[in-house]
Amino acid sequence: MLNHKKDIIDTNDNNKKWTKTILILSIVLISICIFLATYYSSVNKVYHSYKTTLMTNVNGINEINQNISQFNANQTIDVNSARKQLPNVIKNLSKLKDNISNSEPTSKYKKDNENLISGLNKNLLIYRQTLAIINNPSGKDVKKFSENLKTLRNDCMNFYSIVDIKDIEIALPKTSLVFIDNVLNYSDSAVMIRKETDIKSQQNQEFITNTNELSTNFLNARTNLYLVVLKVRNNELSYDDLLSLVDAEVAKLGIIQNNFNNLSVPPSAIPTYQAFKPLLDTQDSYLRDFKLALTSEKVQALNEVVGLSKLDALYTSSNLLYVDVQSSYINFIKVYTALKNKE
Repeated sequence: MLNHKKDIIDTNDNNKKWTKTILILSIVLISICIFLATYYSSVNKVYHSYKTTLMTNVNGINEINQNISQFNANQTIDVNSARKQLPNVIKNLSKLKDNISNSEPTSKYKKDNENLISGLNKNLLIYRQTLAIINNPSGKDVKKFSENLKTLRNDCMNFYSIVDIKDIEIALPKTSLVFIDNVLNYSDSAVMIRKETDIKSQQNQEFITNTNELSTNFLNARTNLYLVVLKVRNNELSYDDLLSLVDAEVAKLGIIQNNFNNLSVPPSAIPTYQAFKPLLDTQDSYLRDFKLALTSEKVQALNEVVGLSKLDALYTSSNLLYVDVQSSYINFIKVYTALKNKE
């Protein structure tokens, strides 16, 4: 009897222990569930808050990039519009970058957030580099800027492509890529124009240098030989001495003409070339006409006494040619000076 009562007491104690254990376990499980529910609820709120903010900013980025189409004009760009509006584009993108940088992504999306910011940095640099190109298309660094722009485009596309957040899509749209291509074409054209300009400038400078030497030599050789005839008549110089002097002038002029004919003439220097050639031709005619008159005077002076008026008449043609030489020289200097002032 006593054993039976003892068994009943032990059974009741065991039941109480199990009940207590179950109760404790239940409380623990409920606490865990409440904690997990609260935690995940908090995490979801943080995630959804981050995602909502991110979607707003990404939509803003996509819209800005899409609106770049306003700067495209067939296969080139509207330079004036781009130069005026790109600073605002850069400013607005910078604000969106600051918003994303100040956001607090969950650990799951921390790397995606970093890639997004990296891509956006490249996106900003694309437009800054573009602005630098169109502000100084003929600058010495334009080729380097173009190469940088290609690198920035590729890097931006790569960073955007590895952003993997559900319902978030970001990429450089076709309009932006077309714009970048158009800027590169514009830059290439500017580089080509600069090269052509440099070549033309070099050609012009070479022509100017060579022509300057020729014109100086011509000026030094240019003499009113009729004044020397008066010395011959006063027995200060012989006819043969003056004829030798004329032959020397003809030889000097021949060298000048030969060097002139071998000049490389750039398009912008054609008027100067056309002004110098008749000057040399007229001087050549003058020297030959003068030599003929002087030879005739020499013969007449040796054979008979001839009046000065008759002798002077021999030089009528050469004196007129000398006047033409003077006029041609003045015209040449005017055209030549205009060419030098362009450089």
